Amino acid sequence: MFGNKTKTLLQFHNHHQIITTKQFSFLSCLPKTPSLNQIKQTHANAVVSGLHGRTVSHILSLLLSLPTLPLPYCLSIFHSLSSPSLFAFNTIIRCHAKSPNHPSLSLSFYSLMRRRFPYLRPNQHTFTFLLHACSKANRVPVILAQGSLLHAHVIKFGFFPHVFVRNALIHMYFECSCRDSSKRVFDEDALLRDVVTWNSMIAGLMRNGDIVDAEKVFDEMPQRDVISWSSMIMGYVQNGNLEDGLECFRLMRERGVRPNEAALASALSASAMLGLLGYGRFIHSTIESLRLRVTIPVGTALVDMYAKCGCIEMSRFLFNRMAKKDVWTWNVMICGLASHDHAKEALELFQRFIGEGFRPVNVTFIGVLSACSKAGLVSEGRHYFRLMVDGYGIQPEMEHYGCMVDLLGRAGLIDEAVELIETMEVPPDPVLWATLLDACKVHGFVEMGERIGNKLLQLDPNHDGHYVQLAGIYAKARKWEDVVRVRRLMIERVNNKLAGWSLIEVDGRVHRFVLGDRDHEHSSDIYKLLETIGLRITEACHSAKHLTCFA
Repeated sequence: MFGNKTKTLLQFHNHHQIITTKQFSFLSCLPKTPSLNQIKQTHANAVVSGLHGRTVSHILSLLLSLPTLPLPYCLSIFHSLSSPSLFAFNTIIRCHAKSPNHPSLSLSFYSLMRRRFPYLRPNQHTFTFLLHACSKANRVPVILAQGSLLHAHVIKFGFFPHVFVRNALIHMYFECSCRDSSKRVFDEDALLRDVVTWNSMIAGLMRNGDIVDAEKVFDEMPQRDVISWSSMIMGYVQNGNLEDGLECFRLMRERGVRPNEAALASALSASAMLGLLGYGRFIHSTIESLRLRVTIPVGTALVDMYAKCGCIEMSRFLFNRMAKKDVWTWNVMICGLASHDHAKEALELFQRFIGEGFRPVNVTFIGVLSACSKAGLVSEGRHYFRLMVDGYGIQPEMEHYGCMVDLLGRAGLIDEAVELIETMEVPPDPVLWATLLDACKVHGFVEMGERIGNKLLQLDPNHDGHYVQLAGIYAKARKWEDVVRVRRLMIERVNNKLAGWSLIEVDGRVHRFVLGDRDHEHSSDIYKLLETIGLRITEACHSAKHLTCFA
């Protein structure tokens, strides 16, 4: 009897080839996950064993399928085969398709097979691997050209009815933004669909921002799995429909579906961005009640959610409890501490982060510079800004400049902040000038504030906040005529101010409101309650005045 690994190899091999017990005696001694040295030893034994070339080729073809085999060694085995089998070609095509660096080489090996070994007929696995490799191309025109050619070969060799091939075609066309082509493949035969086909359509439509079409596909699915639900939740969150993402998570739990990592991380992200602590706690309790494994992405999302919802102590507790952390886990904790004015702790954590051997990224320095800004640590902020550029080669982005301008503005170093903005390599965002304008108001720099304010009105004349800031500077300097002038300019230029909105979470549901909103299903009850509250406030004020008269 052969070991489990040998049985697996047998299942993968071309069933038309006869493999003897003697041939597999070389493979049966291999452990389930052999090391490279063990594979090389088996390879050497097969070569020097005296077996004839065809038998050795069969053994080497099977060695190619070992998951622990490095790609360069796979190539050396493949090139040693005088007559590679379809199994060998499929294996080397699959290895390159999975490679992050050279997936396009899969197509080169397919071309080699068609030119030099025309008697080898590709099968459904060949095209599935090739289409996945094609989807990884960096340029859309390359994907489309290669993918269309493969599509033609799929039809030519009669593999279009294979559902795995159709799924790969759908994914490939979505990768090159050919939504209509994906939909045509999906619609051509309604009987040739599995749950992966439906999930591929949902994921592709959501990536394209076609939320309504994705919802239609989701509603029409004959059966759904956790991937279907997580694709919808992720799609809602990535497209900014945060409340819909949370509602979808709630419905998934009502249906008894056990959430996966993607659903949990996405729902926690939505809770964090909306500041809905109650919903975040509901997701956390779901993780604990179902005893789900807290992976690094889920743990990081929990730390981030609690930090952004104001519970920095819980955030810190979960961070310290995580056995494994990645760069993003440290980033969210550093940024969380900075946003809660724990500047010293944030900077100490950054030093621990460096000590653990992690390399900071741009987001790391946003947290560090924000901590310096909140605490007014000017010299430290300058140091970390230089360290980011000179020490780690990270080019400053708008957020980094924003932190530095805020830091310098708070310290009253307006001239230095202006110089920083004017020497930026990228065009400055009006927000930077607005930050500086606010600093001018705080420190009473009227002339500089007037210059920056007028510059802002030229850059962004439709933003009412800039007029308010400039008018505030004039008011502080008691220049009332200028206050009136700026107010009139605002009335003339700002016509379409967006209405503000608010939301509240009740019993796991998110309710959103705008000024004068009458669309809510309980709007009449809400307005009646508001009237009652208003009457009680009026009565309370009247009672207080009445009591004051007798005091």
